[in-house]
Amino acid sequence: MPRHSAPQRPARLRPRLVVTLVVAATGLGAAIWLPTRNDTADASERRHNPGSGFQRDRNALDAFADDFDGGAGSTVDPAKWTLGTNRTDSGLEFSMSTRNARLDGSGNLIVTARAGRTGRTSARLVTRNTFQRESGSIAVRVAVPGGDGLKPALELVGAGRPNLGTINLLARAEPGDFHTYEVSWTPQQVTFAVDGTDVQRVSAPGVATGQPFGLALSLAADDNAGLPARMVVDFVRVSPLSPPASPSAAPSASSSTPPSASPSTPPSAPPATPPSASPSASPSASVPPSAEPSSPAVKAWAAFTDYKAGDVVSYKGTDYEVLEAHTSLPGWEPTAVPSLFKKL
Repeated sequence: MPRHSAPQRPARLRPRLVVTLVVAATGLGAAIWLPTRNDTADASERRHNPGSGFQRDRNALDAFADDFDGGAGSTVDPAKWTLGTNRTDSGLEFSMSTRNARLDGSGNLIVTARAGRTGRTSARLVTRNTFQRESGSIAVRVAVPGGDGLKPALELVGAGRPNLGTINLLARAEPGDFHTYEVSWTPQQVTFAVDGTDVQRVSAPGVATGQPFGLALSLAADDNAGLPARMVVDFVRVSPLSPPASPSAAPSASSSTPPSASPSTPPSAPPATPPSASPSASPSASVPPSAEPSSPAVKAWAAFTDYKAGDVVSYKGTDYEVLEAHTSLPGWEPTAVPSLFKKL
């Protein structure tokens, strides 16, 4: 079972998954700031479940991260999550027991739906705080189970509006392997990506973002589901979108090299240089032996750039190797997405 620190393997996106995520990206605005409904949500359940309520807007956060580090068999961090204890209309009971939600000791959360003497049980985790951002990013890396009657969910739930629907980012997630689902938004655009590959960008100019929302993570099971069934969650993150600082980084790196190289080179080797190369080539020829042979070839990380595995980028003075081909987005800096970058 892969840990959250392990690099991801490229995954082929199936057409059914792509179509589903396009629909999810189109409906993200409804989940965060518009009063609409979605068939994957059970709104009445959330209205009548006091254990799944959110704190008020004054406690809203702009960032969140849980890598589910902890001892094997322990429960989730109570400062980050609450556990629902209600029973659904289908007879499934959400429980606080570690038999239904526990850490595996290797950086994963295991959510298990079970069949017992008293019926079916599972777990539903709700973020204790709400989140509120004009622009941001939500990412989850998860392996969901397959089979009829199973409903894995990471829902974006509107806070403070009982009639607000939800959107389930895992409504038709591909079972089996780990996949990373990420959605980012600005007041002008919503972008959905899977495993670092953009699936859809939806233009939404003029939409009033910044309304509070929460996250609910669960594995529901109908009476015809094959149990037990496990959903393995590597991480859940809500992140701000960083300002594009890359244009300023590139000129500073290039402008600092010529002044240091040119004054020292001409006095040392003017006689030997002209026969072998032009005057413009002699300074560059003397630089590699002295220092930084790889620095000129490393470009600064930038958003909305196509990277392939093996590329090397620079970010905040440190070089990183690209582990998987992807198109970068704001918020996907090498320090923020360790599954895509390895520090050199």
